[in-house]
Amino acid sequence: MAIILVAATFMGWQYYMQQKYPDSFKKKDAVAQDGKPVQQDKKVADVENPGATNPPAAVPDSVKAEAIAESLTPFENENLAFQISSKGMGLKNFMIRKYKDRSGQVIELGHPGESSLALETRLIGSTQALDFRVEKVSDSMFVGRAKVGDMEITKTMEVLPDTYVLKYKIATQGSVDRFVGLSTVLGEEVHDISGGNFLLPQFAKQEFYIDTADSHDRVHFDKNDVQKSWSKVKVAAVGSQYFTQAVVDNSPIMPEAKATINHATKSAEVLMLYPILNKNDGLSLEYSAFMGPKSHHLLVNVDENLSHVVDFGFFNWIGRQILTTLKWFYALVGNWGAAIILLTILVRLIVLPFNVYSYKSMKKMQEIQPQIARLRERYKDDQQKQQQEMMTLMRENKVNPVGGCLPVLLQFPIFIALYQVLGNSIELYQAPFTLWIHDLSLKDPFYILPVLMGVTMFIQQKITPNTMDPAQAKILQFMPLIFTFFMVSLPSGLTLYMWVGALFSVLQQLYFMRDQKKPVPAA
Repeated sequence: MAIILVAATFMGWQYYMQQKYPDSFKKKDAVAQDGKPVQQDKKVADVENPGATNPPAAVPDSVKAEAIAESLTPFENENLAFQISSKGMGLKNFMIRKYKDRSGQVIELGHPGESSLALETRLIGSTQALDFRVEKVSDSMFVGRAKVGDMEITKTMEVLPDTYVLKYKIATQGSVDRFVGLSTVLGEEVHDISGGNFLLPQFAKQEFYIDTADSHDRVHFDKNDVQKSWSKVKVAAVGSQYFTQAVVDNSPIMPEAKATINHATKSAEVLMLYPILNKNDGLSLEYSAFMGPKSHHLLVNVDENLSHVVDFGFFNWIGRQILTTLKWFYALVGNWGAAIILLTILVRLIVLPFNVYSYKSMKKMQEIQPQIARLRERYKDDQQKQQQEMMTLMRENKVNPVGGCLPVLLQFPIFIALYQVLGNSIELYQAPFTLWIHDLSLKDPFYILPVLMGVTMFIQQKITPNTMDPAQAKILQFMPLIFTFFMVSLPSGLTLYMWVGALFSVLQQLYFMRDQKKPVPAA
């Protein structure tokens, strides 16, 4: 039943994903002999210049900005350190000072190349950033001005203290011919990520997250180049497992977004396009940018929609509650590993009444096994009559044949949600437990927890009564070994949860067996 349930869940999920993201399951466009696409997607082409049938290859001279030499304006506080370039007022050498990567280097966001800078501003139709003259108004406020013919573009940036939020306002004054709008850029370097398989997907992924008025899309970086577009965008983000760059739009104009991945240049980019609706009114934009850790608490304080950048999977609501409970336990004990143990005990206490019901059902099932064997022998040539008599016998003895599955079904969503929480929560990133466990988000380096879990599951299996035939029982003897193999590459925090849960089950079973010596009624 468990195998059938897992298979059905997987096939249902695949069907759901195909319906939600049909483009990801379509075959790639045909490629000509010269390596170029036979036909470009018109929707993608139109995003570069909304409303134009044939967008210009380059911005005409009348719409080009006044060129100036690049200058850098530094900013630094306890959380962030970066430089504001005059090129589009993009952010250069953006450092998140409180976090380090696995090799001990300070986390840096953005693409290190010169192709684009995070949050730089361009003209729609141009690949070059506007040239701004940047002025520092205060410790956290910066204003830049760019000239495009007779039009002036003013860009204001405010860094909110003690957060990873930057607020932007952009306004134009005057107009020039063929000016169609402005764009904002988010960029990231594409990394080669290995590992993961069909059963255990890789957590260390890179992805785009786009929240529109109609959908919530995640586009994972794979080995193929990507070009995809959206309209009516509310949130656009590009990031890795634990860190993100995101824009939350607050403008009167809902922008379009174009995401591209180029593996040749190892670059990924989200282009937010703000078309001008009326030249006489000018263009006025306002949005908030988040450049930092994917902390649910920080993200939800910026915008509720932004909090979905953290991927808690299908059971998102359960994942949020688990994280809240974990943080509450952590506030009490000051250790994330101990918080996971307390969470495990809490979950098992919640499902304890169902476990008691399951045990009683299995116990009654075991007591009537001699009578079931007798019915099978009596009606071995009439399967329908055999099933009818067996159901009558179970009904008379108040036995539920699927009662033993109930606790497993209840814990399944919790396990999946916890799997996502432990794999994607910045709170557990490099969080130590004790002794040899220095990072609960990584696998156990000495495989001690997986082995302990396997041994505990084996003991649990030995002392738990079952009503299976001998062939099925022999097959199930391999389950602890299979689970041990699965848990070897999973985060040690999740393995800790599984081991403590199995240990709780052993103690629970020993308690249930205290009246095991009661006489069993004869068949």
